[in-house]
Amino acid sequence: MKLFRSLFLLLGFSVLSACSVGQQITDFSDRSVGYVWVNLDDARGNKVVGGAFRNLQLPPNQSFFGAGARKFGDGFLLYHIGLPNGPTKLAKVESMFCVGLCGNTINVYDFGSQGGDVAAVNIRSRGVIDFGSYAITSQSNGLFRPGSFDVTPTRGPSRRQVLEFLLEDAGEQQRPLIQAALNSL
Repeated sequence: MKLFRSLFLLLGFSVLSACSVGQQITDFSDRSVGYVWVNLDDARGNKVVGGAFRNLQLPPNQSFFGAGARKFGDGFLLYHIGLPNGPTKLAKVESMFCVGLCGNTINVYDFGSQGGDVAAVNIRSRGVIDFGSYAITSQSNGLFRPGSFDVTPTRGPSRRQVLEFLLEDAGEQQRPLIQAALNSL
């Protein structure tokens, strides 16, 4: 019985370790903090539940960096505190419609793997990178056809407001970087 339990636990830990996404970042000495602000007032969904940035220079299996998403003012702030140097862009935003409880549909706004220059920056050195502020507007294409969307630049929160928020949420290794950016304003 103990052998069976040990094998079951070993199998369970193997499956869990195989399911981990991305690589853990331990050295932030060459990593940047990146953020983008999005407004969903005219989009399907009223709550951002996820998103990702993509570094176009890295191999596909290492190029996606999951974004933290928080309600911020009239929109949502998506951010990552460990982006590597190179051409990087917002890859996707995921939203849901929530009134008390959330529905079971996740709306994915995919910005494409190569795509245009919406929320795209070439990170040349370590710093705090603003990818911009955008409004996402859903387009109606009929009941059984996938929807498309437009993205337009919009006025978002000030850089100071965002940096103050990120300073509270960042880990010990990235706080000095954010504080230096805040001090330079």
